[in-house]
Amino acid sequence: MIGSITLGEYLFGYDAGIDAILLPVGDATAPSGFLGRMAPHTSINFTILGLSFLTLRGRRRSTRVSEFLALGCLIISLAAILGHLYGAQELYGISNLNSMALHTAVLFLICSFGLLATNSASPIVKLLMSDSLGGVTARWFSAAIILIPTLVDKLRMVGQDRGLYDAGFGSSFSQLIRMILMCRVVFYVSAKIYKLDIRRRVAERLLAEKEQRYRELFDYGQSMICIHDLAGTLTTVNPAAAHSIGYAREDLIGRNIRDFMPEELRTQFPAFLRQIENEGVADGTFALVAKNGKHVIWQYQSILVSEPDKELYVLGNAQDVTKLVEAQKQLRNLSVTDDLTGLSNRRGFQTLAEQQIKLEQHQGTARGLTLMFADLDGLKQINDKYGHEAGSNAIIAFSEVLRSALRSADLIARWGGDEFVILTIGSVGETADAIVDRIQTTLVKHNSESNEPYDLACSIGVTPVPADGGKSFENLIGEADAAMYNEKRLRKLTSIAA
Repeated sequence: MIGSITLGEYLFGYDAGIDAILLPVGDATAPSGFLGRMAPHTSINFTILGLSFLTLRGRRRSTRVSEFLALGCLIISLAAILGHLYGAQELYGISNLNSMALHTAVLFLICSFGLLATNSASPIVKLLMSDSLGGVTARWFSAAIILIPTLVDKLRMVGQDRGLYDAGFGSSFSQLIRMILMCRVVFYVSAKIYKLDIRRRVAERLLAEKEQRYRELFDYGQSMICIHDLAGTLTTVNPAAAHSIGYAREDLIGRNIRDFMPEELRTQFPAFLRQIENEGVADGTFALVAKNGKHVIWQYQSILVSEPDKELYVLGNAQDVTKLVEAQKQLRNLSVTDDLTGLSNRRGFQTLAEQQIKLEQHQGTARGLTLMFADLDGLKQINDKYGHEAGSNAIIAFSEVLRSALRSADLIARWGGDEFVILTIGSVGETADAIVDRIQTTLVKHNSESNEPYDLACSIGVTPVPADGGKSFENLIGEADAAMYNEKRLRKLTSIAA
């Protein structure tokens, strides 16, 4: 306020003496120019600094006004400093009693820089503070433009005042020095910019290569990749994802994932979105309906991504596991139990037997395993004479005989047709022959108690299972089968001889 009033005094030629409140004055009766009072340059700086401060925290247009006023104060302060250096009184006052002191000009300069620095919306401040090529250039050249001409001209004036050279020589020589120093600055800054530019180009090339690799991974990778917002609307889809459900990428962008889910599963989709939003990650499987109407199963992993100045989005990565799920379903549907007898079938027996053989080998306390191959004799005659239902009943009855004769720890399976396979686990005092005799005894007992018009008979081949794993499972089955047929042949020969 005081600066503005003092400025008004100079403009309208009226001495109100307002600035005497701050500083004592000289002769109050001085006739003109308000001698001894604040210099007009100082009053201008006070006025525009105050206005600059008041407009500093307004809207964008207001901050631009603040920047403009601070620059004005900066220019007036620099002019005052140069006036003191070169003896140009008009640049800092109108008389010795109405002039801006050198230290006052320096303080104004500092205040101007402070106001500019605190104005975060100032383009000049952003440029000077940036790490860009423009920022480096602006900082170097600003300092060089201010300091070099000032110092060179000051030295020229000092030399001329002392009579070391005349005005012509001083002007020419100072101009030469300015040219040399400015060229040095230009080449130095240019070298800095050149190095920064080379680094920038290398960084851009490496970034472009990485982007290209990521683009190729996105476009040609087998994984399904998609980006959607928190509502599930797709914004980016890679070709693999589109191909998986038979749509073009353009048909998917802008649509919601829920639209491609089976009708009965769409109610689960909001839970997926809530999990993503609350936990930032979600994984699992969900079904989609392809364009051809078939269901496709995706195993997915999705994460919530946050980037500065961007809305949150979800990055999803998935694999098409439709064939795997179908294979697992088929495996579950393939029973390891024989439907007719309730015993293990060939697949189930092989799995259990191989596990038992490995366990026997690794325990180091082998109890002895014996593999037996049993064949129900005369099944064809039973089928031919009494029908296939009677044949099925004979197979069931023989399986019950084996269950009764063997222990629960022994493995029994229907190998196929009228053939059965047995893996017995040895026990103290019991041999393979004893087990075979027990089966035959149980079979005789069954025939004596049965009301069927036929008797059951069987041939059994036996082969020991070596504990060292020297024979494969297939070889053991082959030996037992061969032993069974040998037993069947001997039984026939015995029957003929009798």
